[in-house]
Amino acid sequence: MLFRKRSRTGVALEGGPPPFEVPGLAGGGRTVIGRHTRVVGRLSGEGPVVVHGDMKGTIAIRGGLSVRGGGRIEADVQAHSVDLAGEAHGRMTASTRVSLAATGAFEGEMDTPILDVMPGSTVSGRARVAGLSAKSRPSSH
Repeated sequence: MLFRKRSRTGVALEGGPPPFEVPGLAGGGRTVIGRHTRVVGRLSGEGPVVVHGDMKGTIAIRGGLSVRGGGRIEADVQAHSVDLAGEAHGRMTASTRVSLAATGAFEGEMDTPILDVMPGSTVSGRARVAGLSAKSRPSSH
């Protein structure tokens, strides 16, 4: 027998390969663009998006965007937050923060209240970092 299918109770059943499950957030699933996948067009939704491959076009999500090492986007991005370990080119707007890992590279225009840049990452273009409003800042008491 080549494949075994798991039941909901964890007991192996005869049949096809085990199901592929990706945990998501309430109100939206998690979208994963694989390493050998190229997407051209508009991507929109509620949940988080993880990019291991290539994306070109527009990304408008209410969740977080994560571009992993080896991932590349050429897009106008609107997201709750962005974690960048790969490459991003275009216009990026994040409502809470943008974090660049040591392997992250950004080129274009960025608008975010918080920009977290690790040594080794590169930012080329224009970044508008507005900071948090007085109501959103943690108190220093």
